[in-house]
This record gives sequence, C-alpha cells and structure tokens, in this order.
Amino acid sequence: MQQYLDLFLQEAEEQFDVLETEMLKLEQDPNKERLSAIFRAAHTLKGSSRAMGFSGFASLTHEMENLLDLLRNDKLEVSTEITDALLECLDVLREMKDSIAG
Repeated sequence: MQQYLDLFLQEAEEQFDVLETEMLKLEQDPNKERLSAIFRAAHTLKGSSRAMGFSGFASLTHEMENLLDLLRNDKLEVSTEITDALLECLDVLREMKDSIAG
C-alpha cells in the first residue's frame, strides 16, 4: 500500500503544479485549452484520490470539476472570484495531501 501512496503523493504534486500554473494565468487569458488543462488535472486528482479511498479529497476535486465544466461550457465567465475560489481549493488540497503524507 505504501507504494501506491507514494505514487499518489507524487502524482498529486505534479497535478498541483499544473493547476497552479494554469489557474494563475486563467484570469488574464481565459481560453478553452487552459480550462481543459485545469479540468484534466482536477479529474486526474479526483480519480486517483477515489481509488485510494480519500473521499474528502475526491469530493473537493469533483466540485472543482463542476465549476470548471460551467466555465468550459460558457455557463459562467472567468472572474477574480472564481479564480480565487479555485486557488483556495488548491490550497485546501495541498493541506489534505500533507495530512495524508503525515
């Protein structure tokens, strides 16, 4: 199990890097490719956290996906509030990951 946990933690860090990089650029340049990259990273995190049994982690990433889906389908527009909320989710996910690692 430790092997899978290590893999999960490593993958989470990689996806966090994608999320942070793309979310910081999102407000200045909200385009479909960027939204898709953010969505894929959140989706990857959701799937791996569900597989590992980390339901809180999976629930938060699922909610991020819901919001990102609204943005991708032009039902919401990118705004400072939305970008800030996504970045706050990322901060919480990092805290969860650190707790899991501990």
